[in-house]
Amino acid sequence: MPIGADAKKAGYPTVPDTGEEGKVKWGAREINRTRDMIALVKALIPTNRPARRVWAGITSGTSNPSGGADGDIYFKII
Repeated sequence: MPIGADAKKAGYPTVPDTGEEGKVKWGAREINRTRDMIALVKALIPTNRPARRVWAGITSGTSNPSGGADGDIYFKII
């Protein structure tokens, strides 16, 4: 698989090898663009424990589970 194929598939821009946009002088801009992308992905990840559990589909309670989706995890407290 060529370098950058996964990025293109995910909808991220790639840095060209040639032409005006491929010049070394734009390196700082590309580094900052990468950092922006990392910040956007990082913002998708919940920061506290209860939110991470909900995001992962993990719940708990004393009653029998109801609803949910395939793959959810439910811990019944007895």
